[in-house]
Amino acid sequence: MPALRHILYFIALGTFWGVSPSLYKYWGESGVPVSHVICYTGLGLAVFLFCVARLWEGDWGWSPAILKYGLVCATLMNVPFAWSLTLARHVPAPELALVFSISPIISFLVGALTGRDPLTRRRIIAILFGFAASSLLVLTRDGMVSGAVSWWLLASFINPLLWATYNWYAQQNWPKDGTTFSVGAAESLLSGLLALPFVLVLSPPWSTAYSGPVVWWSLVFATGMWVAERISFFTLIREKGASYTSQAVYLSSPAAVFIAMYFFGGAGDPWLWAALALIMVALYLNNSGAPLKPAAIPTSS
Repeated sequence: MPALRHILYFIALGTFWGVSPSLYKYWGESGVPVSHVICYTGLGLAVFLFCVARLWEGDWGWSPAILKYGLVCATLMNVPFAWSLTLARHVPAPELALVFSISPIISFLVGALTGRDPLTRRRIIAILFGFAASSLLVLTRDGMVSGAVSWWLLASFINPLLWATYNWYAQQNWPKDGTTFSVGAAESLLSGLLALPFVLVLSPPWSTAYSGPVVWWSLVFATGMWVAERISFFTLIREKGASYTSQAVYLSSPAAVFIAMYFFGGAGDPWLWAALALIMVALYLNNSGAPLKPAAIPTSS
């Protein structure tokens, strides 16, 4: 049943996106260096995708174009990934989850400014709702009334722009001979290798101790989760299109907030709920209306 399969992929995608902010917070509290998370999960994801590419496609299919694309994507991905992990050590998890939820709005804004996506009235209103949600979130945090600014929270709004830059490059420069698994394996391997010098110089494994008995298992879990996330994402992109896939944020936004509140508290803040409501309206406006024609992403062959 293709329809049921797509729904399951959709639910998996939204859930996995929702879990990530809480994982970042947990690793920060457990003393896991940022470089360790990027290196270990990147290499683990690469190994799995290597195997899949070999079994399903018969070869890794790496050309100079794929390696160049993978290197640029890995660099553009590692910057916001590292910044996300750093922010999670300074910004409450529910608030960070809300900031991450505006990424689709920022991605569209970048697309509109670069001519990739048409700028419609509905989407202009969506951008305004997203801006209102962000302003409400910042202005109602503890200390803002007295003039104390949460600079870490303000700095977190850089991250959606960084992710939008990554998404823009990934969509505009996909190599002609690239497949989902060959590109994914190259990007993941190079992501892990780029982080390896930071692991060896700043936090060598032989002199770094994590706090908590399940930290290593959480890294294994995250690697497996992100493997499933990549498969779900690219399957939906190929078979249902970008518009359908992007609507997984309807699940990930509230899921991220609920999961973060469950594990780290903060449920008693009405302004947080108000900001979430504004973001949901913005996401609805951004993903509804007349269908647009996004840039095509090549399928696996």
